[in-house]
Amino acid sequence: MATIDKKLFKRLKVLYVEDDSSVRNELSSLLSNFFNNVYTASNGEEGLELYISKQKDIDIIIADINMPKMTGIEMLEEIRKFDKNIPAIFTTAYSDTEFLIDAIKLKVFEYCIKPIDIRLLINTLGELANILYQDFLLKQQNRKLNKYKDIIYSNNIVIRTNKNMKISFVNNLFCEITGFEKKDLIGKDLSSLKHKDINPDIYKNIYNSILSNKQWNGQLKNITKDGNYYIAETSAISTLSDTGEVTGCLIIQKDETEKSIKNREVRTSLIKDKGQILIKSKENSAEFQVNINNLRDEIEVLKNKLNETRVEKDRYLYSIEKYTNENKKLKLELKQYKDNSSYLEQKNAQNKMLLKENIDMKNELKKLNSKFENIKEEHKKECKQIKINYEVQIDDFEQELSTLNEKLSEIGNVESISQKLNYWKEKAKNEAQKLEKLERDVIQLGDKTIMAKLFKNR
Repeated sequence: MATIDKKLFKRLKVLYVEDDSSVRNELSSLLSNFFNNVYTASNGEEGLELYISKQKDIDIIIADINMPKMTGIEMLEEIRKFDKNIPAIFTTAYSDTEFLIDAIKLKVFEYCIKPIDIRLLINTLGELANILYQDFLLKQQNRKLNKYKDIIYSNNIVIRTNKNMKISFVNNLFCEITGFEKKDLIGKDLSSLKHKDINPDIYKNIYNSILSNKQWNGQLKNITKDGNYYIAETSAISTLSDTGEVTGCLIIQKDETEKSIKNREVRTSLIKDKGQILIKSKENSAEFQVNINNLRDEIEVLKNKLNETRVEKDRYLYSIEKYTNENKKLKLELKQYKDNSSYLEQKNAQNKMLLKENIDMKNELKKLNSKFENIKEEHKKECKQIKINYEVQIDDFEQELSTLNEKLSEIGNVESISQKLNYWKEKAKNEAQKLEKLERDVIQLGDKTIMAKLFKNR
């Protein structure tokens, strides 16, 4: 006995029809050891009813030919009216040629003579089980292929042509996108879909690739019924006959129209942005220069105020020194005329007047010192605020320049613009350095004591 794959048997269910109860019970018991389930019937009529009720649950029919009520031939004739493919094996004690011819007409898989050779029957069932398993695998594969085909057809444009590149089929998605009806295109040349912008040589290359059984990949721009167009990533492959001869081609397209339009809009937008960035860069450079000039003017004003303050301070110091010397002189005179009472009284009155004036001058001096301190504090705050404002402006300009550089880097290769921006950035830094140098010069040229108090944090 040949090697039998019992796993294949366990997948199957059998209908066994036999009018001899002893033979039926013995063989059905044997078959139950191999198959998943064995249904039994005692005649053709009962077997037909059982098959009708269990049709989806029966894979193989084993039946005797000579039976009461309805023969095996008659039973299979009725089954063949609604099931053309169920495999059947006949058993009989006769080798009548007429039965054999009827069995062949009914596409019987095997014809076994009684008494049944079990080894031969099992081998036959093994062959049949293997065939059914292969059919099962093939159906599964076909189901998968149909699913793949449905996915491709629902998400892609599909066009088929014959060997002469005449359109033989278009799917529904193609009709939805282009507006064409299938009848509008069947029989027309594939190149009739070509947009006027496409080089005709592209379709020649497609034809040559198909006839050479080579795949063609590329982007095509095809027309729509309303005179518009669609852009598609396209793959074209040859279809072959059983003998390997090219019978036409299958074209799969993915609509990229929206993506292409968006890319074109992005490119246009980038070109506009590039021009705006150049204009903005010039405007910012001019504005930056104006701000620098304004800062220079403000520093010049502060320098003038500082000089005025220094002059005013010198004047106050001179007055203090003058009154101090005069006070010393009065003290000396007071000492010289100390013994002279009349003169002393006269001088005492004069001295009181001078003391009063001296007190008034001291009070005035205190006020001037307070005013001077206030002026120094205000100037200090103003200088500090100007520096902070300047540093903030510099940071803002550098941030704006950085943002412009980032945007320019997204645009692509605009090295010249980047160099200009770098130039203005460097120029801004140089101006900042010049301003700081100017500040240091102011500190060096001014009174060191005052400058130290004004710029003690720098």
